[in-house]
Amino acid sequence: MTRDAGAPPTWPIAASGDHATAVGLFSAIVMALYRRERTGKGSAVTTSLLAEGVWAASVCIAGALAEATFYPLHDRQNPANAVLNPYKASNGSWFMLVVTPDKFTALAKAIGRPDLITDPRFSDTAKQAANAAQLRAILDDAFAKEPIQHWGKVFDQAHITYGAILAPTEVVKDPQLRANNIVVPLDGA
Repeated sequence: MTRDAGAPPTWPIAASGDHATAVGLFSAIVMALYRRERTGKGSAVTTSLLAEGVWAASVCIAGALAEATFYPLHDRQNPANAVLNPYKASNGSWFMLVVTPDKFTALAKAIGRPDLITDPRFSDTAKQAANAAQLRAILDDAFAKEPIQHWGKVFDQAHITYGAILAPTEVVKDPQLRANNIVVPLDGA
């Protein structure tokens, strides 16, 4: 589930199942204690890595139970939509581009490619989808010319939605983690 088309499944984030299971068990214990306080009745609680795995993938699992037809895996080289795709900047940083149809003109102008607006291959969303691989190649070339810092400023100014794809060593440097008490100093550490 966490891979691009044509690639084998990748290794999950370490202990992701263990953390979800611990939170699930904690929640069950807290609810059991609350029930005991309110009703005087005890509860048995349980969970498992399997149950938490099913919960974590519940949208897909529910679809499978309903015999849904699933979309194919994402293919970065041949995306269904080139403006909803990850891209690499010149400094090696990756970002996710999320451009709604009403922002395509702003994107084309912001990256210095206003010609894309009148290019018959990309003149509407249906044509953008039909020619997504070509548009992806054009965007790859454009984004490979400047570092992520440049693109961040360009996207912010043009009100283009994007998200940096960060490594954990980069995430911990985000000042919002401390400003919002997501990461706090430990006394005596």
